[in-house]
Amino acid sequence: MPNVCVIGSGLAGIAALKECLSEGFEVQCFEARPEIGGQWAHQPNVSPSDPAGSVQSSIYDGVVLNSCRDTSALTDFPLDPSRYGDYFGHRQQLRYMDEYAEHFGLKKHIRLSTRVLGSEPREDGSWAVRVQEDGKDGVEELTFDAVFVCVGHLSTPSIPEFKGRDAFQGQFMHSHFYRRPGPFDRKKVVIIGFGSSAVDIACEIAPGAEEVHVITRRGGWVLPRYVLGKPVEAFDNRATQVWLPIGLAQWLQTKLLDIVDGKPPRVMRPSHKILEQSPTIRGDFVEKVRTQVINLHRGSVEHLTKDGLVISTMQGDETITEELKADVIIACTGYDQFDCPFLPGDVVRGPDTPANRVDLYKLIVPPRYDNLFMMGLAELVGPVGPTFEAQARWACSVLSGRIELPPEAKMREEVQKFQAWQEKHFLNTERHALLAYAVQYNDELLEPLGAVPSFGKCLGRVFTSGHPWRALKVLNAVWFGIASAAQWRLFGYGAKRELAEETLLRIGAGGKALSKGEVDQLVIH
Repeated sequence: MPNVCVIGSGLAGIAALKECLSEGFEVQCFEARPEIGGQWAHQPNVSPSDPAGSVQSSIYDGVVLNSCRDTSALTDFPLDPSRYGDYFGHRQQLRYMDEYAEHFGLKKHIRLSTRVLGSEPREDGSWAVRVQEDGKDGVEELTFDAVFVCVGHLSTPSIPEFKGRDAFQGQFMHSHFYRRPGPFDRKKVVIIGFGSSAVDIACEIAPGAEEVHVITRRGGWVLPRYVLGKPVEAFDNRATQVWLPIGLAQWLQTKLLDIVDGKPPRVMRPSHKILEQSPTIRGDFVEKVRTQVINLHRGSVEHLTKDGLVISTMQGDETITEELKADVIIACTGYDQFDCPFLPGDVVRGPDTPANRVDLYKLIVPPRYDNLFMMGLAELVGPVGPTFEAQARWACSVLSGRIELPPEAKMREEVQKFQAWQEKHFLNTERHALLAYAVQYNDELLEPLGAVPSFGKCLGRVFTSGHPWRALKVLNAVWFGIASAAQWRLFGYGAKRELAEETLLRIGAGGKALSKGEVDQLVIH
């Protein structure tokens, strides 16, 4: 059996570790921090002056998941609705991950406070991995048959070189170091960017700040968490994602939001369609813009001044500039998505790869290294956890020989096809180089395992299961209910049908706690 190295114990890391152990692999997981959780292991007291690399979590106090409980759970460890709300915060997410690690016996395989310093491929195809434990001088060199890199891409802030930044006399910081609104009370704050953190931070600090300005170049779609009293994901089920043409689905979703929330303010309205970028979820942002609690500006940062900045906007053929005063400027400008100093430099991009694209087969495997798996990098239109798990199941099947990788040339050809598909469906920016639709992407990964819950398979169970009414309710839950990850445990290799059916039926019935069947199955597994 392969001897596997897993780097990182965040959500992608523990999912990879669990799947490797399920296959019977020998596994060691290395975690640089003294606890598991990755991004979700909150660092509450940080400063922009902290040494580079010491602040690994970008989580702020008020973080709430963008995906709801019933889509966020991993496939075989359901979230208990009696303990977790429809949406929940980072402390609850970390608790869930800790309980997952306990349930599947993962912790004894994780070496905490142990940093990976480097990893190089050997001539025989194995990997030499150098690690160092905190407080010790010695460096261990270990040999592995495969490496799973599960360190994410939200630890190294990306800050553009703004002209005049040195002249600014106020506080300039990246959102990576934001934790709570108190320090910004009675201050003029300018936020650069329009992603999830920019929208969240603006809403958090607006009640106490003197002024809040948000600068966006292209606008964007900000979705409410609830539509007609249901989590917004309830209106984007498997049937709409798989059967409807993307253009029609986008049109219907836009019309629904217009009816429920009204058309967004003109300054917000983007030229791209809904879900052509990573979704931003926040129910009160549009209201704060409409009431001018938050001042939204469409334009680009021209330069910083000693007491603020100047933005420019094109109106026809004319460039209009506007100066904004600021005590604090917060750059919500994303991250260096591929900062892995312990890997060879050509892992995700070759010399000819465009800056806004990556050379990863299935968004996982560098074609040059067929036993190196870049886990958890994918950006999803949908919840991330089930996809991290699907990636792990796929990668473990590659290592076990259940899935055979194509030759390097064929992998590169497939990468180029996927990049062309991305250009057609998403914004052509570096932030969206890893973007995919969650259900379709998970299906693509799990189809070789026979784990896709096709309509035909679900319908077939109505006639073959011996329990037609139950099977019909499961079909309805999978195809027309909220897109629970349990659906990918109904069929194929790795199926846990009894647990999956119990979870799907409980969600479909609006159960307020785990069902007895779920509890019984969790004891078994």
